[in-house]
Amino acid sequence: MKALGELVAEGWLIGLERVGYRVVENLPIEHSTIADSKNIQAVAIEYKFVRQGTALPEKSASEYAYNFSGGLPDISQFPFHEYKRAMSDVLTRPDLSQYTYGDSAGSPELVHQLKEYLRQTRSILNRDVVVTNGSQEALYIIAQLFLQAGDQVAVEALGYPPAIAAFKSAGADLVGIRLDKNGMCPLTLEAQIRFGNIKLIYLTPLHQYPTTVTLPIKHRQAIYQLATKYKIPIVEDDYDHEFHYRCQPLAPLAADDPAQLVIYLSSFSKIMFPGARIGVMAVNKRLATAIAEYRLMISHKSNVLMQASLAKWMSSGGFERHLRRTTRQNLQKRDHAVELLRELNCFEFVVPDGGMALWLKLKRKSGNITSAKALAEKALLHNICIQHQQQFIVNPMDSSDEHIRIGFAGMSIEKFATGIHKLIALLKR
Repeated sequence: MKALGELVAEGWLIGLERVGYRVVENLPIEHSTIADSKNIQAVAIEYKFVRQGTALPEKSASEYAYNFSGGLPDISQFPFHEYKRAMSDVLTRPDLSQYTYGDSAGSPELVHQLKEYLRQTRSILNRDVVVTNGSQEALYIIAQLFLQAGDQVAVEALGYPPAIAAFKSAGADLVGIRLDKNGMCPLTLEAQIRFGNIKLIYLTPLHQYPTTVTLPIKHRQAIYQLATKYKIPIVEDDYDHEFHYRCQPLAPLAADDPAQLVIYLSSFSKIMFPGARIGVMAVNKRLATAIAEYRLMISHKSNVLMQASLAKWMSSGGFERHLRRTTRQNLQKRDHAVELLRELNCFEFVVPDGGMALWLKLKRKSGNITSAKALAEKALLHNICIQHQQQFIVNPMDSSDEHIRIGFAGMSIEKFATGIHKLIALLKR
């Protein structure tokens, strides 16, 4: 009976009630022949790509024993049990209307919480909020909406690689604007605007990525006046606004934007964890509509459960408590890192007012390695991940290679010290 059943399933026999089985009129010879043709040698197609993304590393930064890259949060300190309660409450009383398509700008509850949060902490008012799958999706959408082949984007001469990749994906050319001790130089920007084809300005003004310096009010005003004069939108990437220690952080450009030129970006990757994939855009209504419409072609909407849980967590006060606790911890970690690095005396650096990383310059006589890139490559072989200056350079002709970027917030004080001692040992070996 089992054999007969298999023949029926393969299409050779047909079962007739109270009669039995008979052979089908049209035998599946053709299909069987194809299925059994083991001797046919297929030639794999060679795909011809017209676009290419950023090359994947052989080993991700998180796989290294000491990961100093970027400015990652210490995920081990995230209150998962507390957040679980918010998520459990959402699942117990689900808003079923949110678990379908729609609301590509973000869940109404989270959008409401974010508007209030931006109003209280950054003085950003009268803007629509769009929730994205991290700030990277926001950057990609901006690039696709504003740029085409031949356009130019003014970026800081040392910049954030994923943003650079997003602008390039739209066919834009990048113009690296000189950095001084305060950040982007307005005079250099003006010269490039006058003689170039700049359609967008990208800034990280609070903690310049990667150098960590804060753009002063005078520079901000000069850049904003240029953007207003030439009608060029500014993308303000405020990726770690929460972590400013010496004083209250300067208000974002978006907080005083009468010309509505500023496209404001923020992220929860530094506050929570990168896997949360919660990016925030605060823009005018027309742009918010265009962004929401474009999202329908790519991701449609962000994770509903994560959005609803975050909204619940924010409304309960859990988010604010976590933020205060994390800010205190990051300040302690920064101070310990500064004290340790001063004792070791192998780098020159300026203590940043905020952020989650340090920008260190190799001292000429601190060891046998004088190239930041060489140190970073050697460190990888010893299970240590750091970033070097060449990774952030926009102008390929710039050969500067004397700085490394060290994140201090992503691990315990003790582990940071151990990793730094191992790094210094490589430097002096």
